[in-house]
Amino acid sequence: MTPTPPTATAHRPGLRRAMLALMAGPVLALSLAAGTAPAAAQSLDQLRANGQVCERPDGLLHVLSGGPGVQQTVDQINQQRLSTYQQVARDTNTKIEQVRIISGEKLRAKYGGCP
Repeated sequence: MTPTPPTATAHRPGLRRAMLALMAGPVLALSLAAGTAPAAAQSLDQLRANGQVCERPDGLLHVLSGGPGVQQTVDQINQQRLSTYQQVARDTNTKIEQVRIISGEKLRAKYGGCP
């Protein structure tokens, strides 16, 4: 069995735990947006499946198609993500840019990135 190469989070165990917790951020953001945005009737998974949004390398969503309702939903999710990233950065004494890059890598690995 070959050893797995170290990742950016391997050097900071606290950051690794925080990043795992961070993955819950988009789910929380969607649930917060569900009561306010017209397009929020569609889940983030539906928006992804329909090709309307994609994951950027910086840990934020990008709108590929759809109307103002989709943009409003994405803006709300991105605001929640940024808030979560800031909290993780504070909690782990890490720069927010590093948190965003690691998140972007994880989200793109799981859902694919923007074309």
